Amino acid sequence: MRIRRKQLRELRRLRGLTQAAVAEAVGCSRAAVSMWETRGTTPLLNRLHALAEVLKAPVSEFVDGGQDATLRGLRKSAGMLQRDIAGMLHVGTPTYCDVETHRQEIPDRWIPILSKAYGVSSEEIRRLGKQRPRGKN
Repeated sequence: MRIRRKQLRELRRLRGLTQAAVAEAVGCSRAAVSMWETRGTTPLLNRLHALAEVLKAPVSEFVDGGQDATLRGLRKSAGMLQRDIAGMLHVGTPTYCDVETHRQEIPDRWIPILSKAYGVSSEEIRRLGKQRPRGKN
């Protein structure tokens, strides 16, 4: 998971915010915000949520999952924990974990929910659900 540095900076500027204002709003130092924008360091998940609120943009707009095109990668790019997704699906965290780790198939009723949560098409969710984890035959 990587911060899209230029996109983050542009969103901040579009909102008329300084790095100091963003830092105060998300509960970190101005230097931390500068590091996100210049080096692409990734904030903690709780700060990602706060940052998305301050910038009035989904986390996926300024975070890239990179090579990790998996359900886990999408979830992390969205700045969510397994328990967050499990709550949206009205299931226990272990149940969602079993799907994310391919021990269980994605139930059809989850597909539109995951699609909306992760900001990808239903077809992409289905494809990732069928994808075998790396290193497995």
